[in-house]
Parts: sequence; structure tokens; C-alpha cells
Amino acid sequence: MTTAWRREPRPYLLGLGSQGNGRAIVSFGNPDTSKNVSAYVPGLNTKLSGHFASADVDRAWNVARVANRKYPGATTASIVWLGYDAPQLDGVDWSATDVMRDDDAKAGAPAYNGFLNGIRVTHESGSPHVTAIGHSYGSLTVGEATQQPGGIPADDVILVGSPGVGVDRAADLGVGADHVYVGAAENDQVSNLPTGNPLRYVAPGSEYGPKENWFGTDPADDHFGGHHFSVAPGEDTGLTGLVTGDLPAHSIYFDDRKGGDSLNNIAKVVTGHGNEIKTTAPR
Repeated sequence: MTTAWRREPRPYLLGLGSQGNGRAIVSFGNPDTSKNVSAYVPGLNTKLSGHFASADVDRAWNVARVANRKYPGATTASIVWLGYDAPQLDGVDWSATDVMRDDDAKAGAPAYNGFLNGIRVTHESGSPHVTAIGHSYGSLTVGEATQQPGGIPADDVILVGSPGVGVDRAADLGVGADHVYVGAAENDQVSNLPTGNPLRYVAPGSEYGPKENWFGTDPADDHFGGHHFSVAPGEDTGLTGLVTGDLPAHSIYFDDRKGGDSLNNIAKVVTGHGNEIKTTAPR
């Protein structure tokens, strides 16, 4: 992990626990006073003793860093929320992992909504601009949160590297399709994961109807709706990468070197400037 996040905006430890694979909630910037608050839900292979410390904390820091640099007139707090058990990929045995089921996402969704409600309740102004961000399997957790009674207490939703979110249209997420933003690297196998046996992996795109990912319509498909923002294609490791778990393109969305426009686009949405994203054509 880099040490860049140790600089401003300062980190706040909002939660820590030993349940399951570990729980932690870290914010860069004060969520009680910042005008903009984002809460990023990580996905596949995240656990407190591993991926969370080595990657996810930096991702939240990067969002805060870029958002506050680009829009210094409005403070932004960027949170990484590990309040659930993300599924773990067991070596190359896809059939043995919970990543193919929605149980973990459904279990985590109420807790995530409760956390976002708490952000609004404790905020000094009472009206922060809140963005829900889901990466990988975390996007399914966000999707399940939108289906909870009362909907998700967020203004905008960002989905990156998504294998599907449990609904077939951006409009079904409850925040309005115009407030849904999708990023999908061309060579990200997780966002291209087909329904059924993953060994049947094929390149995305179909002129015959919506492309189905594991958990519903591919959010990057043109039938899903929402806004689609530019992301670098990432390294192509093909079917071999999917089978072995070598998925470099799945990890570039919060990287301002490898991800192209992705991190800047995320920062624009988080700060309420979604109209300024660099768009791209859906699949």
C-alpha cells in the first residue's frame, strides 16, 4: 500500500469489527461536515486482513484526493465501507466460491443503507450530496440496497466492473436513470461474465437484445440505461485470466495512471458534476 493517503484529507476510522472476514469503515475527509460524501463498497476477495488494506483504502483516498483537487470550493469525504462479507475466490475453482451467489450482497444491503442513513442524520447541514459506489461484487450489494424498503438513501449511484446488480435497467435502481453512472473496462472479464458456466466466456456485445451478466443485464449494455463513462481498456488476459483469477483490468477504475479517465469521471459524479463526465458508448 502506498503512503500517499496519509496526507490530507485526513483519515477517520468510522467502524472496526472482527465479524466474518473483518469489518472496517474508513473515511478520507469528515463525513459530518463535507458537502459531498461517497461510500464505496468493495467486492470480490476483499477482507480486512488482505485486499482491504492493500488496495481498497487507497482507492477511497484516490477519490478524495482527486475530488478535492478538482473542486476545491466544496469539500468531499470519500468512504470505503467494508460492512459485509465479500465473497472470496478460492484459487481457480469458480464453482467453490460465493461470488456466483447473491447471498452476501443481500445480507450486506440493509447494513449499507443503514450506514448511508446515518450519514444523513449526523451531517451538520442535514443535506449532503451522497454517492453510492459499487465495484465488482460490491455493485451487486449496492443494487440490492436500492431494492430495500424505502430505497437507497443516495443521490447518485456509480457502478464499476459490475457482474450485474440484480435489476435489468438503471431506472430500477430507484434514483432515476439520469443519476446512474457505469464504468466498464473493455478487457474486464468480471464485467463480461456470462450467465452460466464462466468457461463459456465470450466477448461482450449483442445486436439481438441485452447482454445478460451473472446477476442480470450487463450494466454496460446499451439496454441498461444510465450514463456510461470512459475507462481505459486495461490489460487483456482473456479466458485464461478469467479461469486463473489474473484480472488486471478489473482493478483500474480508481487508478489515475492505468484507468484513463475513470477516476476523474468518478470524482466528477461524487462532487455533483456528473454532467461533466467523459462519456463513452455502451456495449
